[in-house]
Amino acid sequence: MDGLFFDEFKNDISCLYRGRFLVVVEHQSTINENMPLRALFYVTELLRQHVAPFKELVYRPAAIALPRPEFFVLYNGRQKELPRREMRLSDAFGGNSPLELTVKVYNLNRGMNDDFISGSPYLNNYCVFVNRVESSIKAGMDTEHAIAEAIDYCINHDVMAKYLMVRKKEVASMLGFEYDANEARRVLSDYYREEGRAEGETKGEAKGKIEGKIELVKNLLLAKTPIKYIAQATGWDEEKILKAVEWKRQD
Repeated sequence: MDGLFFDEFKNDISCLYRGRFLVVVEHQSTINENMPLRALFYVTELLRQHVAPFKELVYRPAAIALPRPEFFVLYNGRQKELPRREMRLSDAFGGNSPLELTVKVYNLNRGMNDDFISGSPYLNNYCVFVNRVESSIKAGMDTEHAIAEAIDYCINHDVMAKYLMVRKKEVASMLGFEYDANEARRVLSDYYREEGRAEGETKGEAKGKIEGKIELVKNLLLAKTPIKYIAQATGWDEEKILKAVEWKRQD
């Protein structure tokens, strides 16, 4: 599913299992209580795609057989979170609604769901890798070196070793961008929070808002965020972004 970078309107994994279960999985490092609503968006589109070849059947009396959907969030962030819990769409309606959707949340941090994680070698290997990166960063190592160290550690301990040996540079680049993107989102969030407080400012103060936006662009570029994503976030085209940063540098 196509989506925008900063609002993440894009699900991580969706698959049809044995033709009977439509599984939608989202991986998150920050818990989002709107996941039931987002899952509703995802499953609506996925089911629309599923029945598209037989769309004329929608108007016939007999019910169309649909795969049963299941929704999961795999969480490995730094906030405190229960080992397992459920998010319900009905909570957004005040707890009482004929429309319901349940998302199962699994905490993948150490000591939370070890039995669940160990049941899947793929999930277990992923957790070993991510936990190694997080531990190194927490110990003071910069992100780039933490990722490189985790890759070497996993290869030496036969954790996704064949995959990492072949795709070492690709994984380092992808994961490095993921951490930079988290920083970019934080900077962007801070900017819009300040911009919201500044509503109703005078024209003179409006100039400060432009300068603030230029500062945001500069920070996103320093975080190695691709220009096309900065353009989506700011509403500026790529030419304006480059000109704005150059103008700031001349000041």
